[in-house]
Amino acid sequence: MSIKKQVVQVLCWALLLSGSGVLNAQEVSVRVKDLASVIELRDNQLIGYGLVVGLRGSGDSRSTAFTNKALANILKKMGLTGTDKDFKSRNVASVMVTASLPPYAKRGQKISVSVSSLGDASSLDGGVLLMTPLQGADYKTYAVAQGSLIVGGISGQSEKISYVKNKTTVGRIPDGAIVEVEVPVTREDQQNITLVLKDNNFITASRVVDALIENEFEGAKAIDPSTIKVPVSAIDNLPYVDLVAKIENTLVIPDASAKVIINSRTGTVIIGEMVRLFPVGVTHGSVSIKVRQSGNLSSQYSTEGEISTIDSSEAITVNEERARVVMLEPDASLSSLVESLNVIGVTTKEMISIIQALKEANALIADIEVI
Repeated sequence: MSIKKQVVQVLCWALLLSGSGVLNAQEVSVRVKDLASVIELRDNQLIGYGLVVGLRGSGDSRSTAFTNKALANILKKMGLTGTDKDFKSRNVASVMVTASLPPYAKRGQKISVSVSSLGDASSLDGGVLLMTPLQGADYKTYAVAQGSLIVGGISGQSEKISYVKNKTTVGRIPDGAIVEVEVPVTREDQQNITLVLKDNNFITASRVVDALIENEFEGAKAIDPSTIKVPVSAIDNLPYVDLVAKIENTLVIPDASAKVIINSRTGTVIIGEMVRLFPVGVTHGSVSIKVRQSGNLSSQYSTEGEISTIDSSEAITVNEERARVVMLEPDASLSSLVESLNVIGVTTKEMISIIQALKEANALIADIEVI
């Protein structure tokens, strides 16, 4: 399916759903757990250097000196003597291993790790990561990783052609690391449970406080657009775990932002529910030029609104459609912009250009983010 058809499908579904009220932001309630988290519950980043072995000639070359030195050090600890110059195989690759240690992780639990090539290896497919200590920001070891890699990319090469699909130098090992040291979670404020919103928003913060008060959390208040404090004394008969669970299960209607997300690489356009339009006129037209052979130009006008320029030797043909002016009326829903763009019948690139032009003309009330 082409990108244009995919975008049209997405916009059509958005139009149908917004018309039926399914996507109405004013009617959708979500849990506080999906909007905020307790301030003490944070991940810790881990990193380590390791070696991937078992590659089929796709590892680091001899010019990657640190790979041979690391391999020589490992073999030396196992009783095998030799220098880094003794190893000429390309079945080994140096990698960086990264992982996130979740809060309350206990010794013996497993976490997933990502493995990325550090040298000039062409592929990590089929490799096995040797035992790699993972360190935190304090350079202490908190987990140890080892296992077979899962690589999503495919690569191949012959004498004449080479084929590469997706990344073959990045892999993942699900549950590939074992936690060795626990990171204690300390509560600095014993009198309050502090919630931190994932997105800073005054309206959402105010609605969360109102929802918590309705759920018997008297005294809840917003300190700023991202911080909310809930006094523990409000419900002192519940254990800490049950108290946090009740807070996270509280339903709230978040604020919807007026934003248009544009992915120029894939042609994806996402339009937020709160996007608004002012009255504006849009002119749309297209020009098609075909170059065949050299010659003189002549013009003719058709009754269907097309202007074609053709020479006797069929050198150049120019087809230009008569421009259309479409009036966009203001509307209180997403369907106004979606329906207007569908009426114009624009392509993906033209749609992106029109949205940007509407923003420049101050006719589109929304933030445009290009990714």
